[in-house]
Amino acid sequence: MPLKKPTRVERARGESRPALLPLSLLFINGILFGLTFSLARLAITAGIPFTAFVSWYTLGAALVLLLFCLIRGDLPKLTWPHLKAYLILGVLAGALPLPIFAFVAPKLPAGIVGMTVALVPILTYLFALVLRMESFLLLRLAGIVLGFAGVLLIVLPEASLPSRDMVGWVLVAMAAPVSLALSTISTPLLRTADMTSHQLACGLLIVTAICVFPLMLATGEWWWFAAPFDEGDLALLLIVPAIALVWTLVYEIIHLAGPVFVTMVDNLATLTAVGWGILIFGESHSLWVWGALVLLLAGVYLVNRTGAAARKVP
Repeated sequence: MPLKKPTRVERARGESRPALLPLSLLFINGILFGLTFSLARLAITAGIPFTAFVSWYTLGAALVLLLFCLIRGDLPKLTWPHLKAYLILGVLAGALPLPIFAFVAPKLPAGIVGMTVALVPILTYLFALVLRMESFLLLRLAGIVLGFAGVLLIVLPEASLPSRDMVGWVLVAMAAPVSLALSTISTPLLRTADMTSHQLACGLLIVTAICVFPLMLATGEWWWFAAPFDEGDLALLLIVPAIALVWTLVYEIIHLAGPVFVTMVDNLATLTAVGWGILIFGESHSLWVWGALVLLLAGVYLVNRTGAAARKVP
């Protein structure tokens, strides 16, 4: 008896199922990533030194993933290509941007810090152009212009920030998306075919902890849990599994849908960071900031909309 051919609707349903997985992971990651900015602010304003905060949560997240890899029987490999990926991505995606975010967290509203993450897709495209990994498209250029216009709306107007003293901290915070964009570009070049997402995330976090932990000791900002247990301690405990999952999902999404698609996490994190800031801290923003958010999201949309067309296949 001949097999019945699937109808067009059935074929469409079958083709759509795989796409639902990276999209679902994208939304989960965006919600978690946006939450980490508020958790960082809670912990540091409660008195945890920022170097100690980053040291303990990166070490904790690395140990969580190391235990997961041990249970699965696939510990991070230690050949030179693997070590090189851990080292470079650990510095670009962890050791540089995470301390920057933690450092500026108590000095800026959580929503403002989250907005700087919206620059990652735009900067990623700029670096891809420089490295000739993608083709030039006018719509993408328009997205870049809108993104930078959004940042200028936060930095330049007198009424955009609660205090003009915050302008410098916004500029400091922008160093983090530069580093994250470089890590996004580097990932497809450094990741080996046999490297799983949790192995890569684990190696990255171990490198980050190794880089940041001595900084905590050198600056004399040693800290450990002490009674009474407060909201800062709780925030630190909550961010450990969140960071472990965030980085694992980032590399799994890259594996499933590519680096262009994964930059939409930053788009979602921008929105959720503002939402978490309003929910947890009762933050309110000026019209300048809401206008900046609209421009940033429009810029990210234009940059991502033309991703497949601009991408060069080696």
